[in-house]
This record gives sequence, C-alpha cells and structure tokens, in this order.
Amino acid sequence: MSPPIRRAYAIFIGFTVLFIFLQSVTAGNFIKNGIPGSGKEIWTTIHGLLAYPTMVFALGSTVIAIHGLRGIRGLVPLTGILFLATVAQWLSGHMISTLGLDWVTPYHVVLAFVIYGLAIVLSVRSASLRHRENSTGQRK
Repeated sequence: MSPPIRRAYAIFIGFTVLFIFLQSVTAGNFIKNGIPGSGKEIWTTIHGLLAYPTMVFALGSTVIAIHGLRGIRGLVPLTGILFLATVAQWLSGHMISTLGLDWVTPYHVVLAFVIYGLAIVLSVRSASLRHRENSTGQRK
C-alpha cells in the first residue's frame, strides 16, 4: 500500500465525489417543473453528461483499489459497489429521460442517496488512510 497508490485513490474518489455533487446540483434545478421549457432540457443534458465522468472516476477508483489497496478490509467491495451503483444510476436516468418512464424517478433519487453515502464513506476511508500514512512518518 504505497503512498502514491493511496494518493491516486484519494484523487479518484475526490473527483467521483465532486461529480456526484455536481449531478445533484443540476438535478435539483430541473426535477418536477423546477425550470420550464427548454431550460429543463439543458439542465437534463448537463445532468446526464456529468454521469460519464462520475462513472469513469468511480471505475478508476475501483481499479486502483483492486490493484493496490486489497489489504484494506472492505475497500475493494465498497468501491466496486459505488461503481456499479453509478452505472445503475445512469441506466435509470436513461429510463426516465429517454424512455419516458417517470415511475423510475423515486428509485433514481433513492439510489442517488445511496451513492452519496457510499462516496462519503469511501472519501472518509481515503482520508483516514492518508492520515495514517502521515502519522506513521512514511511521507512528509
């Protein structure tokens, strides 16, 4: 568990959290008649586009965890679940926007909270790893 691997994991999880946050901000701007007409389409498009970097950074976090952080209990499965949840979220978003299945919206929103929770847990775990690294004197 080298310091560069921990640092890379922290960076990828950090970007994952950032894009999750940006998605939640854009979602709040268009759900349930928040913005009329074409403005809603623009915010929906932005929201959908933000899903791609979210999934990419979640996948990158998973790859880093698998290849360099296997010794940390629970980190690999939780990171993998985060990635799979972001993919499920993207798919459910397309069910709503492309297929017009509005009944999926409550599930999409609940899944967003699960993703947020996982991202926060993994972010705290990542910070804990970095703190442990600094307190043992491995890196200055």
